[in-house]
Amino acid sequence: MMDFMNELTLNHWTWFVIALVLLVLEIALPGVVFLWMAMASVIVGGVVFFAPDLGWEGQLIIFAVLSIISVYVGRTFLRRNPIETDDQNLNQRGRSFVGQTYKLIADMDNGRGKVRIGDTNWTVEGDFDGLAGDKVKVVDVDVTYLIVEPV
Repeated sequence: MMDFMNELTLNHWTWFVIALVLLVLEIALPGVVFLWMAMASVIVGGVVFFAPDLGWEGQLIIFAVLSIISVYVGRTFLRRNPIETDDQNLNQRGRSFVGQTYKLIADMDNGRGKVRIGDTNWTVEGDFDGLAGDKVKVVDVDVTYLIVEPV
């Protein structure tokens, strides 16, 4: 094992490939963490390009320190400057249904029923007894179900 560690060499291309892998992970997984680590990897690749005699221990230490700093700075920046959107209902699909009227496709049973919106059946809740075919108006959303009232 020690022979392997003594002969381990990381060149600038290794760090650029690591950066590419980290970018793929950033795309595939939630959270903005791997982007900052990829940037640290690119910087280490640049350092190794200009200082090829830097040992793998030094490279890993530089990468670790730069990763910690870049993740901290990046997260702090995004916390202070959140990404704004014109669509207030982005990633909240149910919010776009508030104020709309739909027909029940199932009787209300213990305050719960179903409506069909597009190609999806949504569970609805309300404090009334409704029959299939009755019209209901969406007044609010509670995570996975719509809150309705009779029309």
